[in-house]
Amino acid sequence: MKDRGQGSDNRPHHRQFGFTLIEVLVSVTIFAIVMSILYSTFSTSSANAKVVEGMADDLSSLSGALDTFSHEVRGAYISPDSSMEGFSGKKDSITFTSTTPLVGDGEPTVQMVSYLFEEDRFIRRALLNGPQKEVKGEYLLLDGIKDPAFSFFDGNGWIDDWPSGKKLPSGVRVVFSHKEQKVENVIPVWSRM
Repeated sequence: MKDRGQGSDNRPHHRQFGFTLIEVLVSVTIFAIVMSILYSTFSTSSANAKVVEGMADDLSSLSGALDTFSHEVRGAYISPDSSMEGFSGKKDSITFTSTTPLVGDGEPTVQMVSYLFEEDRFIRRALLNGPQKEVKGEYLLLDGIKDPAFSFFDGNGWIDDWPSGKKLPSGVRVVFSHKEQKVENVIPVWSRM
């Protein structure tokens, strides 16, 4: 009669519990490969999210600067009396009186403003009325500007200089490069006094 637990070759049979060393090493290696793939996917996604966020910030800044400029050019105003200067413009700056919502409490909604390109910046200045055109406030709209230029539509074509006076151009064009992207915006002047 055979003993239980012994085979025909008289060796005891033992049940094996657990994993062999090879099985554990294979599973740890597979786990490490899967984790490295997941890490690279998430790190790439994170880097892409930062790039997209930066581009969205740049676009928002650009859009805000052009919206502010466009709104005030559309509201350009020539005073019927001679107390306020008319519209004047050069290739790198323009100055005009505008009906503007960009005022603080107690300030008039009709202001003399100047937009200019200085070094690589697009700047808005609020000016006090008077012959000295004293700066009341200066605001950086956008930086990183290259090759900027204003031009003015006189009804026949675009010109680089608009003489100071009591006449408004039909339109204002601003052209520049920002973050390696060419920007061109044409704004009609609505106030035709």
